[in-house]
Amino acid sequence: MGNINKRIVLVTGATRGIGKGTALALSGSDTIVYISGRSEFENQTSSLPGTLSATASEISERGGQAIAVKCDHSDDKQIAQLLERVIDEQGKLDILVNCVYQVPDDLIVWKPFWQRPVEKHWNAMINIGLRAHYLACYHAVPHMVKAGCGSLVTVSSPAARNYIHSIIYGLGKAAKDKMMHDMGKELREHNVAAFTLWPGIVRTERLQSTIDSNLLPPEYEALKSGMESPELTGRIIDAIDRSGTAMMYTGASWWNSMLAKSLDVFDIDGQQPETYEPLLGKPVMPTETMIK
Repeated sequence: MGNINKRIVLVTGATRGIGKGTALALSGSDTIVYISGRSEFENQTSSLPGTLSATASEISERGGQAIAVKCDHSDDKQIAQLLERVIDEQGKLDILVNCVYQVPDDLIVWKPFWQRPVEKHWNAMINIGLRAHYLACYHAVPHMVKAGCGSLVTVSSPAARNYIHSIIYGLGKAAKDKMMHDMGKELREHNVAAFTLWPGIVRTERLQSTIDSNLLPPEYEALKSGMESPELTGRIIDAIDRSGTAMMYTGASWWNSMLAKSLDVFDIDGQQPETYEPLLGKPVMPTETMIK
C-alpha cells in the first residue's frame, strides 16, 4: 500500500487560482499530488475557467502525477472521505494545503455588513473557507502524528489584521491565522507544523481577466509589476518542505514576499514580489469594476 518513496500532498480547491498554482508548483517526479474541488470535468460552478481534470493534465505535462478527487467541501462527509482515500491509497500524507474557498460574486462591491446577505457570505467564506479547512486538518492530523511528521498549510490573507473587502471576509482570515497558531502549539511536540501564508495581490484567473479587459482600477496600476503568480505560494511551501525547516514556521503567519526573499524563492517570471505590507495601514479598496 502506498508509495513510501514519494512525497504525498493534498491541495484542496485546486481547480483554479492559488489552489491550482500551488498544486502545479508542488508537483514533481518524486511527488503524488491529490487535488480536490467540485468541478471535475466540466465547470458548472463559476464563469471562470478551471477544472480538476485540466489541473491534473498540466501536472502530468510537467512530469508529475496528480490524482483528482471530486469533493464538495461544504459537505463534512465528503471531506472525511477525501482524507480517508488519500490514506487508504498512500498510507500517509506529508503536506496538506488548504486552499478551497468560495468567493461571493458581490464580495468586492462595496457594501456595509448590514446590507450583505448573511447566509450567502457566511456559508461561502466561513463554512467553506474556514470550516472545511478545520475538518481537513482534523482528519489529516492523526496520521501525521502517528508518522511523527507533516505540514498543515492554510492560505490566509493580511485581511486577518486589516480591513479588506468585508467583515465576514476578515473574520474568516483572522480565524484561519488563529487556528494555525493554536494547532501549531498543540502539534509542536509531535513534529507536525501548522502555519498560514499571506499572498500579496495574485494574478488569478479572476484578476487576469480584469487586467486583460482593461478594467483594472487606477489604484491597482502601480501594483501590477509586483503581483504574484498563483504558483508562488506552492514554490514557497516546496522550499520549506525540501529544506526540512517546517517547524521553524509553525504556529505563525508569513508574508509570501518575506519568505520568498529569505528562502531565495523566485516566481515564474524570475522575480521576487515586493511586500504589500504598507497596505496594512491604508489598504487599496477594490471597486466594482474588478468583477465585471
